[in-house]
Amino acid sequence: MTLRFVKRNLCYLGFLGLLLFASCESNSNEELLNDDLTTEEALKVVLADDITSDVDDVIEDDSAEIELASRGTSTTSNHPSCIVRTVEATTNGKIVNLDFGAGCEGKRGRIFAGKIIIEYVLENQSFSKTVSFENFSVNGNAIEGGMSASKVKENANGNPERSHMVDITITLESGEAIVKKGEKVKEKIAGADTKDRGDDVFLISGFWESVNKNGNAKKAQITTSLRREYACKYIVSGVIELTKGTSKYVLDFGDGSCDNLATITDETGRVKEITLKDRKRK
Repeated sequence: MTLRFVKRNLCYLGFLGLLLFASCESNSNEELLNDDLTTEEALKVVLADDITSDVDDVIEDDSAEIELASRGTSTTSNHPSCIVRTVEATTNGKIVNLDFGAGCEGKRGRIFAGKIIIEYVLENQSFSKTVSFENFSVNGNAIEGGMSASKVKENANGNPERSHMVDITITLESGEAIVKKGEKVKEKIAGADTKDRGDDVFLISGFWESVNKNGNAKKAQITTSLRREYACKYIVSGVIELTKGTSKYVLDFGDGSCDNLATITDETGRVKEITLKDRKRK
C-alpha cells in the first residue's frame, strides 16, 4: 500500500465524516420540536388565533355601527359592500345578520362566506354580544360554535376593552378540525379617537386550549401581551407559552416589526425560527 493511497483514503474518510457531522447538525435543527410539538402544530395554533381575530374584527366593525346608531349618530358602514346586513329589533337590543353569501372579500383580503349572527343586549348603557355562525368560513376554513363579547368603555388604563369568550370548532381546508376554547381580552391602546380602523392598535391577553382530530390538546397562555396592529396582518410582538403534555415552549413574535417571523424555544433553550403563514387565500 503506497503512502499516496493511504493519504487519499484518509482524506476521503475525513470528507465523509464532515458530511455526517453536517447532516447530524441539520437534522438536529429540523427536529427541534420533533417529539412533542412540531412546527406545523405551532403554526396551526397561530392560524386558529388569526381566524378568530378575523371574526373579532368583523364583530367590532358591526359593534361600532350599533353603538353609534343607539346614540342617534349616523355613520358610514365599516363592512365591505358585498355583505347583506339585516337588523331585527328585540325588547332589549337587536339581532344582526351578516350574510357574506358564497364569498365576500374583506378589507384585508380575507374571503368570508356564510353568515354571522350577532345578538346585542343592552346592559348598563353598553351592548354585550352573543355570536353564532351559519355555514360560515374564513378563507375556506369553516367555523362552528359560538362566541360572546362584552365591552368596558374605560379600563384601568383609560382605554376601551373587550372580553371575548370562545368555544368554536375550526375545520381547516385540509379537513383537520381544531376545537378552540378560551378567553381573550383586547385593549385598544391606539385609534379609539378616530373612525379609521387603519390606526387601531390592540394589546391582547388571555388563554385557550385547542384539541386536534387525534385528541391531542395544546394549551396556550399569553405571558406577554400580543400586539396586533390593524395595518399589519401578523402579530408584531408578544409571547405565548404553549403546553403539550408535560412539555412547554415559548412562542415569541419579536420586537414590534411587521414581519412573518417568530421563534419557538423549547425547555432546553434551543431556538427555532418559524415563518408565519400568509392568511390571504390564493
